[in-house]
Amino acid sequence: MQERRKFTRSTLPQKAKFFGAKGWEDCIITEVSRKGLGVKFYTREKINEGSIIHLKVLVPTESKPVMVKGLLRWIKKKEEYFIGGIEWYHIDKEAKSPK
Repeated sequence: MQERRKFTRSTLPQKAKFFGAKGWEDCIITEVSRKGLGVKFYTREKINEGSIIHLKVLVPTESKPVMVKGLLRWIKKKEEYFIGGIEWYHIDKEAKSPK
């Protein structure tokens, strides 16, 4: 059967980076839904609920990361990292990174 998809699909978990207190830091997207996504943040710095989060999603088949902006709806500490839920705000494959 011939592949008819226009875009390659990625499986979860998906590597990403978020713009935190120390610049771009590693994170993993663990879940995706119609309204948002679940993220594991590899940081020791506290992130406040209600923060706008900038993500660079590293899609293996794309030359540039997909830029995502969302609202951090909840977050909690789990061992050496944080887990949280982000509500979609904006997705732009061509967006510029925050400085």
